[in-house]
Amino acid sequence: MAIITLTTDFGLKDHYVGSVKGAILKQLPNVTIVDISHQIEKFNIQDAAFILKETYPNFPKNTVHIIGLLTEYVNTGGYVAVENYGQFFIGSDNGIFSLLFDEMPNKIIEIPLDIKQNISFPVRDVFVKYACLLANGTIIDTIGKAKQNLLQRLPFRATSMGNIIRGSILFVDSYGNVITNIYFDLFDQIGRGKPFVIELARNNKIDRISPEYNDVSEGEILALFNSSGQLEIAMRNGKINTMLNLKLNDSITIRF
Repeated sequence: MAIITLTTDFGLKDHYVGSVKGAILKQLPNVTIVDISHQIEKFNIQDAAFILKETYPNFPKNTVHIIGLLTEYVNTGGYVAVENYGQFFIGSDNGIFSLLFDEMPNKIIEIPLDIKQNISFPVRDVFVKYACLLANGTIIDTIGKAKQNLLQRLPFRATSMGNIIRGSILFVDSYGNVITNIYFDLFDQIGRGKPFVIELARNNKIDRISPEYNDVSEGEILALFNSSGQLEIAMRNGKINTMLNLKLNDSITIRF
């Protein structure tokens, strides 16, 4: 079964998503199209990388993922098809792949462009063609020339010094929960079971890790490690980001 997923910042009001899906079905009528998200913040490849990174491991091998952000050719290092972990990814070489993967992908192929072609909508006019080829079993090496490097964007990583961990907010989900770049492994390595305080905005502090969201009373703030091992700050039945005005890249400090 051929599967193509879509991750874009197109939103749902306009015709863009429908146009892309129609173009896919015109080439591959029996394909399964899965919407990962079309509500990515405009041009925010960090948001897109986070959502796709949390999602793609759940898909079967040979799934093809189209990434539709920052696709204007002049602002990228070109268009690429990438193979990694048995799946395929098509998008702009704009730094998103360095945020999506922890290492260089197994294969990187530069997507060729027809200079005579009028490309007004790259996701529909370019990405769809090659996504359908890959979903239909075409060998990735045959669609273009191999490329050795991808544009790099350094991901924000938590740091530690002495008994202090300093991290930042990587993502704010639709519930208002904030997800940080502090992983349990680092927390456990530095803390070693010692008492700690997580320092938040407005002098709010958390001194325990909860096993689940319902561990506290309604309206209370909590911290937990999510299924990906990342420290998450939340409010039971409330939006912690609004309450404390927490935003992407804001600092989070843990003192042991």
